[in-house]
Amino acid sequence: MTWSGDEPAVDPLDEPAIRPSDGPLIVPAIGPPDDPGVPPPPPPWTGASAMPGTLATVSRGLDLNLAASSVLRRASLYIGVLTLLAAGPIVAIAWGFSARQGGFEWLHDLIVFGDTPLVQTGSWFGLFAFIALILGFGCLAAISIDAQLLALTLIGGQATGRQFDLRTALAVARVHFWRLVGASILVGLILLIPRFLVNQVVMGGRPIGTEMDVLIVTAVGILLAAPFAYVGSGVVLGDVGAREAVRRSVRLARARWRLALLLAVVNAAVSYLASFAVGAGADILVRLGTALGLGDAFGASQVVVLAVILILAIVSIGSLIMTIAALTAAPQVVAFLGLTGYSAGLDARKRRDGALGGVRTEPLITRPMKIALAIGVAAGALAIINTI
Repeated sequence: MTWSGDEPAVDPLDEPAIRPSDGPLIVPAIGPPDDPGVPPPPPPWTGASAMPGTLATVSRGLDLNLAASSVLRRASLYIGVLTLLAAGPIVAIAWGFSARQGGFEWLHDLIVFGDTPLVQTGSWFGLFAFIALILGFGCLAAISIDAQLLALTLIGGQATGRQFDLRTALAVARVHFWRLVGASILVGLILLIPRFLVNQVVMGGRPIGTEMDVLIVTAVGILLAAPFAYVGSGVVLGDVGAREAVRRSVRLARARWRLALLLAVVNAAVSYLASFAVGAGADILVRLGTALGLGDAFGASQVVVLAVILILAIVSIGSLIMTIAALTAAPQVVAFLGLTGYSAGLDARKRRDGALGGVRTEPLITRPMKIALAIGVAAGALAIINTI
């Protein structure tokens, strides 16, 4: 499945670079016409009469988020619960270890001073804790990819008039899962050397310290990320593989470099806002825990209150991951559809079900994820037992 055709001559300094008379930047062509297993391509996107301007892209993206708010809320709760299942064993191990320590001072000393706590535990504690950590962070990475795919699918469906509920969106997302994983790894490898050079030249090899360091690194990061602003949309809406999505993202970024730069700025801004929100939430939790007397000892009431606080905090963080994905995906979807008029990747589930001979109900949690979560929970429980 490919896009065909040549890019029109575009002057990137002329706004808007793509006009209605220009037609789509890339003309879609799907499979051989005589293949009964492949549905015909959908008509070009008609959500707007013309490619929106640079700033109008963000505004239209916010409108799409608002229009899809109902299903996005369900997706946020879904991601929040999955985050709880993945991070729960890790948090429970830290909680049990803190109970053995008599409080959370060890965690503060570890983070701030790097002091390793000296507490005698069972001989199998390290192994079980390591298994829970590896599986937990692996599941969290997969959940983060799922959140991006869900956001692109739901926002893309809203923009093109396709109706997706949570399960159908999950079916589309899972078709593209490994493609997006491959594209993310490829982009990371491409940027590995430039980021290293930036750290050596600009930062002198030292870690980020001052506000000026943060500003410089952020600005350079935005410039480096701009050519890859359309990778996610290329995978989900464009229905291409990892290498092709990266290559075509660079082509689209060259056609409208201001728009690609804006998408990179939006991604950075939303990420910083999310980090501030998480930091503020953590500060509130610490203050609340101190007020409830959770820092020194654990009684029955403290255990219940702390469990409720931690559960709500983890679910909230998971929901925030989905919210961030939706806010960053919407302008990307608007720009991609405006430049290409292509969205056949959203029909990937129909092609898959046609190849399998019928529609099947999409499970909320895949079998590999269920196995990983179950092993993680078991390893977390055994690690806690070895701290007693």
